[in-house]
Amino acid sequence: MKWKEPTFGATPMLKALTTANAHRKAQTFDLAAEQKKQKLNYPDWAQTWMRKYKEDWYIAQANGDEVGMRKAQKLAEGLRSKLREMATFPKWAQEQMQKETVRWMTAEASGDIMEKLAAEKAGRAIREKLGLIDTSTKAPPEVPVTTESKDEATKTNVKTPAGKWIPAEFQYNGSSIAEKYFKKSSKKFTRQKWNQEKLHSLWEATKSIQETYHIQIDPRLLLAIIIQEGTGSFNTSSTNRAADGQHGVETNYAKDLVKAHNLIFGKVLGYIYYGEEFRRVVVKNNNLEGIKGKGDIYQYCSWKTPIVRMNSKRVDYGPYAGHGTWGEDVRSIYNKLSNKEADNYDLYLSSMSKSTAQNIASAEGIKLPAITFKALQNAQDSGGHGNGEWTVTGER
Repeated sequence: MKWKEPTFGATPMLKALTTANAHRKAQTFDLAAEQKKQKLNYPDWAQTWMRKYKEDWYIAQANGDEVGMRKAQKLAEGLRSKLREMATFPKWAQEQMQKETVRWMTAEASGDIMEKLAAEKAGRAIREKLGLIDTSTKAPPEVPVTTESKDEATKTNVKTPAGKWIPAEFQYNGSSIAEKYFKKSSKKFTRQKWNQEKLHSLWEATKSIQETYHIQIDPRLLLAIIIQEGTGSFNTSSTNRAADGQHGVETNYAKDLVKAHNLIFGKVLGYIYYGEEFRRVVVKNNNLEGIKGKGDIYQYCSWKTPIVRMNSKRVDYGPYAGHGTWGEDVRSIYNKLSNKEADNYDLYLSSMSKSTAQNIASAEGIKLPAITFKALQNAQDSGGHGNGEWTVTGER
């Protein structure tokens, strides 16, 4: 019997020693020299967080965790950026922004996405208040003469601070055609009720993605999915399975929203990077039952295609729904919610450079593998039964 050199994993003792060493190095790190180099002042509260991020970085370094190192570095850089911004604020705004910054960092550390969104919203409100105070001291600009009607000026799909594809937040009891359509549809949901609070959380989540990654996930796309699913949930639960064996109703809305955004954002990143080949194969197989059109984000979301998973740092492959025409139905609903903007939204995403997705994935330590797309006879009907139709599937 040959002797085999034993190997040891990260034992509790080794982990404790690594953490203790990282803590010691973080506590003795020369923040005074760093402040001088950065030409920036770290108040006491910021120094505490900066040392925490230093400690996280040292722990990740000791474990060979490059993703963890990048995350700690990114958080530290974000804090410095926030301090530079706050230095331009009056004292009252500095105090309020400090409170919301600490609130955000605490929520980020605990993984509380709803608290993070609330802190981000409060931060935006502070900036908006400062802007109002600033502009109120200036003479109002001359109003140009225009022949534009009031109806034209109040269209929802106009450029806003959040971007063209994140329109003004829908009101559950709103008077627009799209708002009325959503409310009427929501009355038919079989399991979960909707209200203004849920709409607000949905809009804030899409704004958060736009601010972080500069990609606009239209909240009306998520509403179209909610209507298509029909339960009032995005149906993201892997434990509460539906009758057809697929993911079912998630009764915790916060979890449901997070999982839906992770999935759709992962699909969008996949579409930006792999979309050209996906569309080519869709067009090539238009002669097959179930495959039609030029290939778009709605079909890509529906069918078994690559998903860039930001949470697990890998590329998965899967559908949103087994129903072969689910994407076409979502597209149709989205058109009703957006005044027929489905083609333009797809154009917005398909026009993005592959490097956009590649850079985001690279920053998170995710490698984008080569993918082969092909037509497979794997479509299902709405009941989850194979119907002999085809979809375009992408895997390694």
